[in-house]
Amino acid sequence: MPASRRKLSVFAWEPFLLGIVLLAALAASMTVRLPVAGTIVGVVAVIVALPAIVQLVRLGISRGGDRNTPSGLARLDGFALYDVPVDGVVMLDETNRRQDSIDLALGWTDPALMVVLWPGATRWLGRELRVEAYFVGGPKPARAGFLPRGTDASIGEALEALRDEGVLVTVPARVFGAGKLPDPSRPFTRLARPLTVEVGRPADGAIGAIRP
Repeated sequence: MPASRRKLSVFAWEPFLLGIVLLAALAASMTVRLPVAGTIVGVVAVIVALPAIVQLVRLGISRGGDRNTPSGLARLDGFALYDVPVDGVVMLDETNRRQDSIDLALGWTDPALMVVLWPGATRWLGRELRVEAYFVGGPKPARAGFLPRGTDASIGEALEALRDEGVLVTVPARVFGAGKLPDPSRPFTRLARPLTVEVGRPADGAIGAIRP
């Protein structure tokens, strides 16, 4: 039975929190001229909106600057990297949204590309929790794309548990340009877009066998 998709709690989802604030403001503005009801609605609106505003501010602060967040990797400081055995390969999803980032990783000139797996990532304004792959080896992690849903759903929770222990999993990666691999005889030739990324699929039990 395939693993079910995991989603971010609505109480940590910015569109939901922003919607609460806007609805509370709208309700207060529509009743502000009513002497009694307007006061009551205004007080209720403040009570309802204040926790949402506080949570939005907290999320904004946590995601500002060069900080890691549950949904995004900004730096590797403090993490131990474990290279796990793989039993196949998969193509990353949404590499079309990561073309500049993939190009950046290719500029590091290391032919043995490697990606680190970051669990609990989300698309912009999305709720679905995915495992995102980041190229490492340069000055900062570079986004490569998401693991296919069937793969990330089966290992996402195990990866999150390891991350909480300060451990990140790495797998090998290859970049294709317009469906072709780089030509070893022409090392300085740039790959043509669209760029796609193939990564190793962690072998069954490989992640669970890691002991921090």
